[in-house]
Amino acid sequence: MRIMGGRAGAILLVFAQILGIQGSPYLLDPNCASARSDAGLYRVINGSNADLLSNPWMVIVIERGIMKCGGSLINPRYVLTAAHCRSKSDRQLTVRLGEYDVNQRLDCTDYGCIPKPKEVNVTRTFVHGQYTDFRRNDIALLRLERSVQYGEHIRPICMIMGDWNWSWRVLKTIPSFNTTGWGRTGFNTNSHVLQQTTLTHYQLGYCSQYFNRHLDHTHICAASSTSSTCSGDSGGPLTARMLFGRVRRVFLFGVVSYGSGHCLGPTVFTNALPYAGWIERVTRTLY
Repeated sequence: MRIMGGRAGAILLVFAQILGIQGSPYLLDPNCASARSDAGLYRVINGSNADLLSNPWMVIVIERGIMKCGGSLINPRYVLTAAHCRSKSDRQLTVRLGEYDVNQRLDCTDYGCIPKPKEVNVTRTFVHGQYTDFRRNDIALLRLERSVQYGEHIRPICMIMGDWNWSWRVLKTIPSFNTTGWGRTGFNTNSHVLQQTTLTHYQLGYCSQYFNRHLDHTHICAASSTSSTCSGDSGGPLTARMLFGRVRRVFLFGVVSYGSGHCLGPTVFTNALPYAGWIERVTRTLY
């Protein structure tokens, strides 16, 4: 992730009148992550490093020992990522959970250390049936060899299930998002520490004109004048903080799909909301 300055953050939104509405939205995993109120304790001053414990859903998708993409844990058995992150053989893929600094065996701050990251084999990749290339339906699910145990450093991100029309109305009200990854930061090298930045939510027409490509409701356009996603960030999450009931949680809205080759300018994300039904069917049926 290329970041040229500025402080990353997240926007707080509110779900209003959720309970008691027919077709009310619900969580894919009720045990998904809540937003940390003490996240600032772990922030590097005036830096762009992510907070140590504020992204417990983040995973690294690894192919034959090499970092390939990012992804998000969405329940104990599944990771959501981009379809173009798939491998020719599922046996070549593993995911690493609970990672922060890939150069450290144990991640610590003045406030303590987190357990060592865990690596789990991928047994099957579910690519959306209408995927052909990164331009459309760029979304996939990775089924893990075993269920992972949740803890402070490993926990799924929240995903909205249920009423798509309602979810679409919520999405349109979000002015900015967070995105995180270990992708390239410059000089063709990936970041060893998880990076984060805030991106502004733009109309699809902005990205459509920038990339000279048709975009529709299955995409999200986001950008910043000071930062951008880059090679290696593919598959990572686009998130926003919101109140769900009385709990402030972090929700996944998009998956990094593609950006410009020079890592400047907007990023096109696969909008996860239209795929909620497919995600739920796969993760519930083939658990």
